[in-house]
Amino acid sequence: DKLGASGGVGAQMVATSPPDGYTLLLSPTAIMAITPAARKVPYNPDDLVAVARLSTPILVVTITNALGAKSWAEFVALAKQNPGTYWFGSSGLGTITHLTGEVLTRAAGIKMQHSPYKTIVDATGDIFDGRIQMVFDPSFVTYAKAGKVRAVVVEGHARLADLPDVPTSTEVGLDLKDFRTRSWFGLFAPKGTLPEIIKRLSDETAKIAALPDVKEKLLLVAQTAHHQSNTEFARQVADDKVYFAALIKELDLKLE
Repeated sequence: DKLGASGGVGAQMVATSPPDGYTLLLSPTAIMAITPAARKVPYNPDDLVAVARLSTPILVVTITNALGAKSWAEFVALAKQNPGTYWFGSSGLGTITHLTGEVLTRAAGIKMQHSPYKTIVDATGDIFDGRIQMVFDPSFVTYAKAGKVRAVVVEGHARLADLPDVPTSTEVGLDLKDFRTRSWFGLFAPKGTLPEIIKRLSDETAKIAALPDVKEKLLLVAQTAHHQSNTEFARQVADDKVYFAALIKELDLKLE
């Protein structure tokens, strides 16, 4: 377990480890497909190969109770009345939560400021107190259920069992153009790992992802089990690298 540099220390350690299948990187989208396109990183993503996609975080838009807004429509109306004065929090510059905010606010036609944190946990006090107005990290589902923040949208076509009263993005007419399919957690191995080792690891993770208790535990943290084989996931990662490089350029994001 190696922490630091927004995952960069761990990525570099795995990239330079023996390609024997025993040292793997558990990576969110940002480490492999976003951050390297935006700034200098201490690792080369080309030194890591895809093993398998494991899960997809569910986007749950949560807002502060301090605003008094009871729905997504009410929040959007307030944001349009106060352009550029509301803030959304993320787990850091160039993370999937950061880019989610940029894409989400653009899709909704509202203007908000971005407040990056070292970790999304650091944003909890600020959204509870109303210093920031919106976050969309899976961990905030727990706070929404406890009434500490208000969940107003769940991305996708199906409501969450844990938040049955919260409408989907389809229901509220919010089109993110499949952006969230590019949010994932996956396994990577050092370049040079034998194909048979990669395939075995991929096959084993597929069996684990199919277990009912694993699916249930992932849902508790607002994630769905979403296995992709090593070949499928490699194509996904390659496509996401191109997509996010273009998005960062289009939005003119400064991530240094």
